[in-house]
Amino acid sequence: MVGMEPPKELEGLRFVGDKRIQRVHDLDSCTHEDAIEEICTSRSYATFGPDELREARNRGYKPASCCP
Repeated sequence: MVGMEPPKELEGLRFVGDKRIQRVHDLDSCTHEDAIEEICTSRSYATFGPDELREARNRGYKPASCCP
């Protein structure tokens, strides 16, 4: 599966970070839907403004391996 339907709280966002491990997920290419659901359940997600990979990297996040 390439791309996924984001959970309601992440609707309209593309890049979502996991605060616990400093990894950023690209919801347009994420292949691990369970990881996103778990981040939302634990409320450990970070969003970025602007919603860009560059901004996530500026904050110390690295791309998640499940998001090619």
